[in-house]
Amino acid sequence: MKPAASILLVEDEAIIALDLKGKLAEAGYSICRMIPTGEDTVLWAERDRPDLVLMDNRLAGKIDGVEAALRIRSKSDVRIIFMTGYPQDEEFRERVRLINPTACFAKPVIIEELLEVLKSVFGE
Repeated sequence: MKPAASILLVEDEAIIALDLKGKLAEAGYSICRMIPTGEDTVLWAERDRPDLVLMDNRLAGKIDGVEAALRIRSKSDVRIIFMTGYPQDEEFRERVRLINPTACFAKPVIIEELLEVLKSVFGE
């Protein structure tokens, strides 16, 4: 049996983070850490070296998800999936294109769609 893929979950709304963590765990994925701020995300991504970062766009702290992703990508080619409550925000869409994310989901995330992308990413 192969080890569970490690996912860094970045979400500043605790209820959403806990719900996603539970659903991903049920599907066999390991959440290495749940983080509410962009600054901490950059630090922990380097330390934990997850297989994937599931990133909210708007976060607590001084930097948003796109900026955190740019900083992470400057040191790693880890896959990043974005979640946003503002999918029509043109500025977000332009900034996120620079990162070339694996996927980008509007909130609320439909878990079945997320799981399909994860299966594809991890070759399941």
